[in-house]
Amino acid sequence: MAEESIYATSWSTAITTCPQCNSPLSYYDRRKSAFFGCPNCGTYFEKGSEGARVIRTFMDEERDKPAFPLGTRGIVDGKEYILVGFIGKKEDQDDVYWCEYAFYSPGEEYYLMLAEYNGHWMLIRRSYNQDFEYRSSFSGRDSVFDNGINYELYLTYKFIVVAAEGEFDWDIVSDEELVTYEYVNAPSILVNEKRDDTDSWFRALYVSPKKIMQLFEVQPEWFTARSGSAYFNPGKFYPRWKPLVKFTGILIGLMILLNLFLFVAKPGRQVFEGNFNCEKDTMAWGNSKPIITPSFKITGLGPVYLTMKSNTLVNNWIELPLVMVNEDNGKVYEVNKVLEYYHGYDDGESWSEGSGEQNAKLSKVPMGNYHLNIYPYTEQMPSAGDGVPPPDFYISVKQNEFLTLNFWLMFILIITYPFIQLIRKWSFENSKWFDKEYGTLNKE
Repeated sequence: MAEESIYATSWSTAITTCPQCNSPLSYYDRRKSAFFGCPNCGTYFEKGSEGARVIRTFMDEERDKPAFPLGTRGIVDGKEYILVGFIGKKEDQDDVYWCEYAFYSPGEEYYLMLAEYNGHWMLIRRSYNQDFEYRSSFSGRDSVFDNGINYELYLTYKFIVVAAEGEFDWDIVSDEELVTYEYVNAPSILVNEKRDDTDSWFRALYVSPKKIMQLFEVQPEWFTARSGSAYFNPGKFYPRWKPLVKFTGILIGLMILLNLFLFVAKPGRQVFEGNFNCEKDTMAWGNSKPIITPSFKITGLGPVYLTMKSNTLVNNWIELPLVMVNEDNGKVYEVNKVLEYYHGYDDGESWSEGSGEQNAKLSKVPMGNYHLNIYPYTEQMPSAGDGVPPPDFYISVKQNEFLTLNFWLMFILIITYPFIQLIRKWSFENSKWFDKEYGTLNKE
């Protein structure tokens, strides 16, 4: 994939001849192209002033065949390109194969490269920035940072060339001495190629076959079927990920603003509170006297929240049937809660159960004057001579109370789908890191 400088001013072609089979080969870069791969017999040779020098011959059974024919044209960023070279490559330590296509444009300093692996495609350009910052990422992998974006090291390898067709202005076989490092932040990759006298950086971007057909004059049937998941493949949900994160942030912001508005427009306030004792009364519906509270006022339509608690319950319970009465029209709202608390020791260990506090919510209570009718009942009402105080309890009535639970439930509802997508993204990315162990070659 290494690229040397190329210069040209026109699309005019020249002809050279394969030294093995005498097949004529057309080429475009009349000044710089000096290395050629014969599509007919697989000979890779250098054309010099003293004739052709055969460097390698690729056997038919080993050679990859290009999906796109040489001469395929396209327009990228307003510049016209033509396919002049094809390279088949293989990892030197494993049976991993891929193909690279070299596109040439008159006046451009470097080739535009298109790489394919198992039906997955990358568009590759030389990086103008050749100085990146090395760090270790949170995952512990070696990384480079570019404009605040973290690219983690995924591949470290050397390769051998297994096929070559077309023209090249550098010796592609000499690239077998390179050590290549690929840093991934899908769908982008930073590629670093190193040897004693070379340290070059390239930017690669995952592209779909549909995008390639928009850029180049290629046919759908020329593409091989995709298989597996490429490490640079961002996944089908990636195009939706950033808009989803942005939309979720907007929803959370709106939810916070709405709650702040409601908090200011309808501030929570306590309209009534009181402490009460159960007074024994055998003639009452329960076993204690009914309680009628003083009047309190509800301002504006909205929910009303009641809190009932007792701090004196010991191995006892108290039932609190409440009736909130609208004094203006006689409408009633009923609530029935039980407070209970038990504790003790079993086998030397303490235990407790129950709760001395309960809450209730009354929805859409209109404004007006109200009072509570309370009919407490407890199973164990002490007698006057027992020396044990009767159970007491506390009642609070609040209007427009901010419910933290509702806020967090809404927050969880909003982030559930993005969280699922985040898990998918993490799982998709993580699975690619376990396809194979890389990173065994030294950087130095």
